[in-house]
Amino acid sequence: MGKLKVLKTSPLATVQDFGRFGYRRYGIPHCGAMDRVSMIHANTLVGNSEASAVLEYALAGMSFEVLDEIQVSLVGADMLVDDQLFGPKARVKKGSVLHLSKPKQNYAYLAIAGSLRAKIDFESYATDTKAGFGGIEGRTLKKGDVLHVDGSSPTDPQESPFVRAHEDITSIRIMKGPEWGTLKELPSTRTYQIDSSSDRMGIRLAGDPLEAEYQEISSSAVVPGTIQLPPNGIPIILMNDCQTTGGYPRIGKVLDSELGKLAQIKPGKSLRLLL
Repeated sequence: MGKLKVLKTSPLATVQDFGRFGYRRYGIPHCGAMDRVSMIHANTLVGNSEASAVLEYALAGMSFEVLDEIQVSLVGADMLVDDQLFGPKARVKKGSVLHLSKPKQNYAYLAIAGSLRAKIDFESYATDTKAGFGGIEGRTLKKGDVLHVDGSSPTDPQESPFVRAHEDITSIRIMKGPEWGTLKELPSTRTYQIDSSSDRMGIRLAGDPLEAEYQEISSSAVVPGTIQLPPNGIPIILMNDCQTTGGYPRIGKVLDSELGKLAQIKPGKSLRLLL
């Protein structure tokens, strides 16, 4: 049993897991952790199952008062306990203050040994802030929230050799989409930058437009990773909280294995889309 109280929060702190599967036909987004690899790594460090719910946050650091002793791990940021640097995991005693730094990339993940007590909707703890599903009342965390953890980790904590390389220009692998044939040039001929307006719904790119025979299509199914091509020729890559249908040509899809890497590329940084 563990318990901690939010003293300072990030504007994008939510409970996430692997997300919802099998519900997009009802208009329900997938949601879930933006960087699944980092989430799995955090859970592994405290002995949780890979799919256990974690706390995902972005943009700013967070602080907690520990009300009952807990074991935690943090991936993607620095962790301090009573102003002493720990990492990537620590056992935190009752009465201590746990501080999480601003993420080093876009998203960081806090795992707590045991089962985080949160709302389950459509078989997932994942928070959908627009629909109010999952997590802590379907919203971002706020100051004063108390997080409860039931039980302890079911397996022994493990070390994991997870390291994600930092590149000046990140290569993201893609596959062809249904409207690939409208393109007059390959996406790999362009280098794009991540636009600052990107969020959990989609990655907006900046750069030179792709030449294509633009075609309006009937609203059709889309999934996280779908690459849409709007009339301005600058691709948009849909992400975890995206809608279930869209009307822009679907020229490609980012491979599922690349989505976490894509999610962590900071605004202003460059990428290429490669088959």
